[in-house]
Amino acid sequence: MKNLIPVLLIVMGTMAGCTEQRKSDTETSQPFTSVPTDTTTTTDDEAVKVMQAMFDAFNRHDLEAMQALYADSAVFMSPEMPERVVGAHHVKTIYGPLFEMAPNVKNEVLHYIHNGDEVAVEFVSTGTVENISPDDPIDMKGRKFELRIFARLKVKDGKIVEDISYFDQMAFLQQLGLTE
Repeated sequence: MKNLIPVLLIVMGTMAGCTEQRKSDTETSQPFTSVPTDTTTTTDDEAVKVMQAMFDAFNRHDLEAMQALYADSAVFMSPEMPERVVGAHHVKTIYGPLFEMAPNVKNEVLHYIHNGDEVAVEFVSTGTVENISPDDPIDMKGRKFELRIFARLKVKDGKIVEDISYFDQMAFLQQLGLTE
């Protein structure tokens, strides 16, 4: 269990967060399924397209495509991380175990706002625990989860440089049967 819980929490939470609030230039509550193909973008459009590409790659469980969206010096922060994690190479160690544990995990964007090079996004991550480690409680297997997450992505030169997220850790642990 010691191995799976940090991985679960890191994976569920690393889609981004918020360090300051700004007024939005654009907002939407419509889910999306693919990245627009228009190549004439402004800085604002670029940040949204990178965010959309990240969620599309996540939903395909495409670790290579996800990692390619991050700058080498990208910073990941989430409530379950004791300290910030730096480097695009962490995409595979953060998300790979989640895709293994919950092969059907998907994220659905509920709402996002953006301003310049930042996108704040509210989404729901859902899945079913299918594969557990020997240290995890056997009754975790087959548990479904639905976790609301708020994240902020900062994009520079077409790459994510900050991925900071917030979510209710206790609600997640309760859904997995690890706490009451």
